Amino acid sequence: MNIPIRLLLGLRQRLPDQVLLDYLTLAHITAEPGTVGTSELRNRWACSQSQVSRRMSAVAAAGLVDITPGWGAYQVHAVTRLEVPA
Repeated sequence: MNIPIRLLLGLRQRLPDQVLLDYLTLAHITAEPGTVGTSELRNRWACSQSQVSRRMSAVAAAGLVDITPGWGAYQVHAVTRLEVPA
């Protein structure tokens, strides 16, 4: 996924940097719909399971991902593609 920096910078006006960084991680590891394990996110983000839950909820609440939490993993249905309008 090629994400224009100017779009990310524009989102900083309304979203915390942590949400944007977490979005970038998800965009990188789940370019296609699929499952991402809580343990993988814990390792990547160096945080606890409860922090993974809060961070995933924040990215979803921002409208940047469509997820369903599950037992030990998240089903990622879609990651918003930030693209320059044509």
